[in-house]
Amino acid sequence: MIWITLINNKIPTLFTREVLKFFCKVFEDLFSREVRDLYTHFEGDVSIFKDKSKSRQSIEDIVEGVFHLYLTLPFKIGSSKSKKLSTKSKKIFQFVKVLIHKTKGHIYLEKLFNELSKSFTFSNEDLTEIIFDLVQNKVLLPIILEKVKKKFAIHF
Repeated sequence: MIWITLINNKIPTLFTREVLKFFCKVFEDLFSREVRDLYTHFEGDVSIFKDKSKSRQSIEDIVEGVFHLYLTLPFKIGSSKSKKLSTKSKKIFQFVKVLIHKTKGHIYLEKLFNELSKSFTFSNEDLTEIIFDLVQNKVLLPIILEKVKKKFAIHF
C-alpha cells in the first residue's frame, strides 16, 4: 500500500485527486519491486527511488510528467515561426507578446489566464486549451532558473 502526499496551499480539486491517483498507479507500476522489497532487501533506504526504474525513468521524470511542475514557472515568449497555431492561438499570442513586454519579459500562467479572461470572451476551457497549445508548441517557454530548480527538487 502506497500513500502519496501532496502539500498544497488550497483545498485539492477533483482533478488534483485524480492526478494523485494516476501518479500513485504509475509509481506502483514502475517501482513495484523496490516497494515490495523496501523494508527487506533495501532496509528502508528510500534513496533507491532516485535510480532509474525498469522503464528508464527516474522519479523526477515521473513527477514532472504527471504534475507538470514547470507550469508554475514564469514564462517568456518563444518563436511562433513554423508553428501550426489555430486562429484563436495566433490572436492570443499577439496579446501575450504585448502583455509580456509590459511585465518585463515574463509572466506566470495564472496571471496570463486572468488577463486573458478579462480581455477576451472565450470560455475558461478555451483559454486553458489555447494556453496549453502555446506551451506545447513552445511558443511560451518556461524560464528555468537554478533557484527554481532547487525549489522543486525532490529530496529523500
